[in-house]
Amino acid sequence: MALARFAHQLALPSFTQSPAFGAIAVSSTFKLPIWLEPFLWAAPKKKTSHSKKRMRASNKGLQNKENVTACPACGNYKLLHHLCSHCYGNIKQQQKKMVA
Repeated sequence: MALARFAHQLALPSFTQSPAFGAIAVSSTFKLPIWLEPFLWAAPKKKTSHSKKRMRASNKGLQNKENVTACPACGNYKLLHHLCSHCYGNIKQQQKKMVA
């Protein structure tokens, strides 16, 4: 194993082949924290290509809005259950004129 060759440099336990079933036995008292084990094993085998990344992200684009209606007051388009930005701007200007 490649890991066994460099175990002394990494301060990892040395691994030996067990005669029974070819299992690997740890001959040191070094223990990894339980929360660190998934991170060490979850490594990709190969680099993900540019096209694979782009194909996976292809469905993340903007979706068409289906909840667009005409404002009953002015006729401009607005989202359902939202204020019309055109009408709101007019009301805001009228309020500034009244205050001034």
